[in-house]
Amino acid sequence: MMKSILFAFLGLLFAIPVSAQGFQVFNGRNHPELKWQVAETDHFSIMYPRHLAGIELEAAPIAEATYAALSANLGVTFDKKIRIYLSDEDEILNGFAVRLGNGYTNIWVHVNDVATTWSGHTKWLRTVLSHELTHLFHYRAVRGTLGFADIFFGDPLPSFWAEGLAQYQTERWDAYRGDQWLRTAVLDDRLSYEDGRSLYNGRLLYASGNAQVRFFAQQYGDSTLKNLLAHRENYLFNRVRIHDFYTAFEETTDQSYREFFDDWRRHVNVYYNTLAGQMENLDSLGVDPLALPGQYIYDVRYSPDTTKIAVLSVTSIRRPVRRLYVIDTKRKTRTIAAEGSIDGPVTWSPDGQTLAFSRLVRGRKGSMLNDLFTVRADGKKLRRLTNSRRASSPAFSPDGRQLAFIGSDAGTANLFLLDLASGREQQLTGFTGDVQIGSLAWHPFQPRIAFACFDADGRRDVAVLDIETRAITPATDGDHEDHGPVWSPDGRQLAYTSLRDRVPNVFAVDLESGVHRRVTRLVAGGRALQWVQPDSLHPAGTLVVSAAASKERDRAFRIDAARVADAPEPTVPPAYAAWTTHEPPQVVPAVVPPDAGPITRRGRYRPLKNLTHVATFALPYYNAPDDWGLAGITSWTEPLGKHLLALTGSLAIPTPTTNSFVLATYINNQWVPSINVNAYSLLPSIRAYGDTYLADGISGADLAFSWPIDLGIKPYTATRFEVRLRHARFEPLNASDFDTLDPAIPAPAEGRQTDLRLSLSRKRLRPYADNLVHPLDGHGIRLEATGAAGALGSDTEFVRGDLSAFAVAPGGGLNRFFVYAHAQAIAGDVLPQHQAGFARFDDLQITAPEVGLLSFVDANRVRGYRDPVVGNRLAFGTLEYRMPVASSLQTNILGFFSLGATTLALFADGGIVWRDRLQLTRRLGAGAELKNVLVLGGVISIAHAVGVGQPYDDLGTDRNYEVYYRLRAALPF
Repeated sequence: MMKSILFAFLGLLFAIPVSAQGFQVFNGRNHPELKWQVAETDHFSIMYPRHLAGIELEAAPIAEATYAALSANLGVTFDKKIRIYLSDEDEILNGFAVRLGNGYTNIWVHVNDVATTWSGHTKWLRTVLSHELTHLFHYRAVRGTLGFADIFFGDPLPSFWAEGLAQYQTERWDAYRGDQWLRTAVLDDRLSYEDGRSLYNGRLLYASGNAQVRFFAQQYGDSTLKNLLAHRENYLFNRVRIHDFYTAFEETTDQSYREFFDDWRRHVNVYYNTLAGQMENLDSLGVDPLALPGQYIYDVRYSPDTTKIAVLSVTSIRRPVRRLYVIDTKRKTRTIAAEGSIDGPVTWSPDGQTLAFSRLVRGRKGSMLNDLFTVRADGKKLRRLTNSRRASSPAFSPDGRQLAFIGSDAGTANLFLLDLASGREQQLTGFTGDVQIGSLAWHPFQPRIAFACFDADGRRDVAVLDIETRAITPATDGDHEDHGPVWSPDGRQLAYTSLRDRVPNVFAVDLESGVHRRVTRLVAGGRALQWVQPDSLHPAGTLVVSAAASKERDRAFRIDAARVADAPEPTVPPAYAAWTTHEPPQVVPAVVPPDAGPITRRGRYRPLKNLTHVATFALPYYNAPDDWGLAGITSWTEPLGKHLLALTGSLAIPTPTTNSFVLATYINNQWVPSINVNAYSLLPSIRAYGDTYLADGISGADLAFSWPIDLGIKPYTATRFEVRLRHARFEPLNASDFDTLDPAIPAPAEGRQTDLRLSLSRKRLRPYADNLVHPLDGHGIRLEATGAAGALGSDTEFVRGDLSAFAVAPGGGLNRFFVYAHAQAIAGDVLPQHQAGFARFDDLQITAPEVGLLSFVDANRVRGYRDPVVGNRLAFGTLEYRMPVASSLQTNILGFFSLGATTLALFADGGIVWRDRLQLTRRLGAGAELKNVLVLGGVISIAHAVGVGQPYDDLGTDRNYEVYYRLRAALPF
């Protein structure tokens, strides 16, 4: 039995990653409306939806130019074509590479966010495509004899080095791809990207790897870098050759990686501290930071009369909820006006009653797109202004009747006006091609809009549009990366943020004279958010500036808008700065013009032809003298996720018909619902029954449909409808354990069952680091109906209804009340082991974010009672008072197990079980439970608990208490 459970779990571990290889791993939706095409070159197959026709003319020459440079730099070639998948269904600024088969990459294109969250003058497609292809070249360069199994002998692909190599080979050292995050961490003396102390640790990983690879190549030479990747160690009598990064490093350089890291750390410390000695720190601003909510600040906006402050911030790294707060400085109140994936800038209406913003929400066919919203300052009357518009950066007109905004279509951004009364749009600019706009600001009283543009030639500048004449006047020269325009109250000047220091700093320009002045020279950078009207102490007004106080926190300041930072340009000795400009021998051109020349063939994309092998292995096992043989797993995927296959099973050689088992899974994502087909034989469903556990062997098949439903625009909320049709034969594998004279607990029986299950669930849960054991809020409801008919030789006919719900409510500080209720009713004949009731033991339930949910059944138990009871009606409820104990126990066991967040819960369970109004059994128990997160290998997190419970009537005595252990998450579904 344990053998089949183990391999079923391993099958799940392989099946989940298989299902997470397409674009839907990020967006959670299928797109059957897309008609995928393929264009082939000498080295690539480029896949794209039909409506993106033309994108292949851009991607093909970039891919071939990247291939030529990387094959020369790394000494790697491919014997088969590399697959590239391009999509614009979501506004997701990302791409990823997968080393299955010959390797493939999935990339989102036509994303306007590149204008604000990306730095450098190279356009998005060139940057991301070359970057992801470098990953595939890296995978090929270090691939050993065993493929994925190389990790059992070494560490061929440490993440920091993989990301660093990809940036070094295809990008330049710039602000957002490295310098800002590394600089802050060095000056903060917290270089670790694994310390859990920063929301930006992921960016720091990239920055650290980027800087290390550049420093390595500058110190040792690019030929040494190439030799390092080619190094192999021999294992198993020279039959297995594996690349281990740390061994290769030492044998290639005669220096351990640890020694190299210490040298690099000293080097970047000298570099950044030299800069720091010639630039400003936050205390040089001469003002105290504003007292604002949130750990990381994205925007701060004073209302026109300055009595209210809108703050867009992230609550904390442990609770990364992005919220729009409104602080009323007169009433001393703070309101959460909105939350979710809100992007700045936020804008006030002229009357100071309404806020406008953009938010990433579900749009057309479930795509994740930016739309415009307004909300009152008190958090009421949230209104969605656009639908699937790809709109951002709203700004009220001076009369409050219109909103200017950025609208993006097919990768081209333009400025638009939205009439708030009629909803009609008016296009203001006529940009074409690869143009993105970062943000805009409406003149205080004139029909003029300042905006930041990232044009098709890679220029990043600030310009001013005259709405009446449509004339565009540049405000900056475009030689630097300038963005984020902010008008002065008199409309004569613009403040803007520039990345010329490799960190953001604030500048201002007088539009009449064209004279620019530097406002800040902060070593860790600062951004201009708003220019507030003058007061008696500041005749030029004040600038609201946000800056990183450390890697752990942002601060906002109001500084004199007339401030001038006129210190000389900082310099660093060339010996310490050389790594920032070092380049590989062959450089991928920053601009690669579109060209149809590389394309050799076109056609329709065929998903089944692209089915790709993930992993296959088989191992001998021994479970008993009559149960030994071979067990194994194989899995396959298609890069768009349209077809997914996984098979796990065992062949018991002495007794193949009784001890062998198999589980085959096929997932189809070609239609709106995902379709899951399972076939299985003697796969045990482990459930608590009677005084022990029952291994209910199942043979059969099921067909399931799953629809995600987009209801409303409430963030952190998911609704899903599921249908499952199943025919199965249940065969108790340990029936002899249930010989009993107790008629209340009938012996389990063998039988066939054909059933249909309908399920509708809705759940809301905000993100929190300890959600697995101590969610701070949330609620959910699940309705389920199952019917079995006497078809296909079935032995059961019944209808079962289930209703369950939960809620988490405040309990003071971080303490929480948790309430759960479950009701079940069965009409008809079910197998004895499938009746409703209370179990003696908990059923196995593993909810791990990395692998989904593994739950064999969902029984109820009144903790404190040891005797089971069954019936056909059930009502059950739980009340817990949960108190967090620790976010981590800092415990490591055998280098593989560690204990994470811990919560103490005081509980009361109660319920009733009966059968057709007869044999009524009531139970009420109470006790305490210690919940904890068990982390396996630093990858998989599982919730488990140890507790003590007693029947209510025995509380305070030494009678009838039980100490138990269980695997069960803090939320039931």
